[in-house]
Amino acid sequence: MSLPRTLLVCVVAALLGGCATGRALGDPLPDGQRTKGFAEARSTRDALDSSFAPRKIAVVWGVDAFDDKAFPPLKWATNDAAEVARILGDANYGGFDRVILLNEPGQVSRDRVLAELAALKADLRRQDTLVVYASTHGTMSLDQLGEPHLYLVARDTRPSDLRHTAIELAELQRFFSTVKAERKALILDACYNGDAKSALQPTVRQRIERLDEQPTLSRKVRLGEAEAHLFASTFGRPAREDDELKHGVYTFHLLDALTWNQLEADANGDGLVTVYEAHDHARSRTVAWTTGAQVPEAYFRVVGQNDLVLVGAAEARAAKELGAIFFYGPEGDAYDGAALLVDGREKGTFPGTYSLPAGRHRVRIVGADGSVLQDRTVLITATEPLSAEGLMRQRAVHNGFLSVAPQVRFGLTAPMQPLMGRAHGGLEVAGGYRFLRGVPGLTMSAGAGYSPHQARFVDGDVVAFRPRHIGWGFAGVGYRAVLPHGGLGGGYRLRVTGLTPLDGDGCVGVPACHEWVFLSHAVVLEQAVALGDRWRLLIQEEAGVTGLDVLGDGFVKPGIDFGVRIGVEIGI
Repeated sequence: MSLPRTLLVCVVAALLGGCATGRALGDPLPDGQRTKGFAEARSTRDALDSSFAPRKIAVVWGVDAFDDKAFPPLKWATNDAAEVARILGDANYGGFDRVILLNEPGQVSRDRVLAELAALKADLRRQDTLVVYASTHGTMSLDQLGEPHLYLVARDTRPSDLRHTAIELAELQRFFSTVKAERKALILDACYNGDAKSALQPTVRQRIERLDEQPTLSRKVRLGEAEAHLFASTFGRPAREDDELKHGVYTFHLLDALTWNQLEADANGDGLVTVYEAHDHARSRTVAWTTGAQVPEAYFRVVGQNDLVLVGAAEARAAKELGAIFFYGPEGDAYDGAALLVDGREKGTFPGTYSLPAGRHRVRIVGADGSVLQDRTVLITATEPLSAEGLMRQRAVHNGFLSVAPQVRFGLTAPMQPLMGRAHGGLEVAGGYRFLRGVPGLTMSAGAGYSPHQARFVDGDVVAFRPRHIGWGFAGVGYRAVLPHGGLGGGYRLRVTGLTPLDGDGCVGVPACHEWVFLSHAVVLEQAVALGDRWRLLIQEEAGVTGLDVLGDGFVKPGIDFGVRIGVEIGI
């Protein structure tokens, strides 16, 4: 049999059940062998979650030894970088998804550092977080017009050709500001005055001292919505290393804010240390440690709640993470070119991915022709990126709610029954507010009800029914958990009940016939079944207790009643 024919037979046999290979289907492959075919496919949802989930990425580098002897060696820069990388990557601290550490001699050339940054720029998306940290020497040159240019020194930097062998600070900052990630921080432990972590040519030092205006570190750079540039020292002051600390002074105190003194650095007590909280902590301690010789500097821009979190408890970090809305449909689709507005503010146009803080947001999508494609309030989570067209399938979330429910109440103890009988029916209208932030699920509610009760009255041998109006109101606090197809909740209510008096023979001197007003403490449980986007079937059970003296003998006895409500609720 020829080779092509043999292959054809095997292909047909494989389609029908497989070529004879001496191994049954389903048996494990021998060591060193693997199947060259299609792997088990993940669901579309899993693939999207993996592709569009927000990521936290850091590039951290430090240089101790330099090829050119004009740059004296540093002692702790690589240690700075290693410890920063460890803390950012640790799940108990920063929880970054990817930390690129460059601190070996072969990793800290100018071209290698720039290549890593360029590769990241192509990979990062709007919903991602980026931190770039460097610990090295700084240096400076003056151009033909006498304008100063600041540089970060790489391992292979040559003083005679800073432009092509060093990393110019202004260019790095401009490059950094063009990176798509909405949250980003550039942290530099270096200085440019010729002392400590910097080196200047003597002629440059002399000319700098004669400048009328000292260079600024980042004032000319336009920052993004959640961007920070942190510097270990202001221009003209040193950035020091310290053998006692075994770190650069600023980096040591920055790490202190992220680890040992995290609670102290967390100025607002939210369980997270943001980039500006860490810098404030490090700045004050750096100034104190160096007795004012080193003064760190920073420039921030933070819009809304878009803070960049460096470290914190895992639960608190998750609550602070960004969610995402995306669309990459075909050209000509209704969503192609549509504008995305979140909480009234335009985020951009599709196609693309747009990040927003996790939580409740009003999302409005307006087509290129001006038509409203989506306008609804939904709960955005960091773990579930949403497609623009899929928002309609996302259950809307409403803070407020109103309900109307018929109810039946039962008097369970003897003191209740002379007042309201063994059972009576009525109608209750209630409303409330469910908090989605702060303490998610916490609810505040209030309501009122009315029952046109017919009280059973015994006068001798005559049994009569007389009208008695019952009204009540309540205020309460509780918790509501929102489930995929409904919800569960419970809480406490303080209820006030009023009864009109009973008239007629036989009521004279009978306390139960008088008008009554009393307070009850009640516990309520509730279950809800979703009927639509806003509507729910609401079922509530309530047990209340109060103290009553219905006989007028001075003995207060517990009055316990139990109520059941079945009605409808609408979210607002």
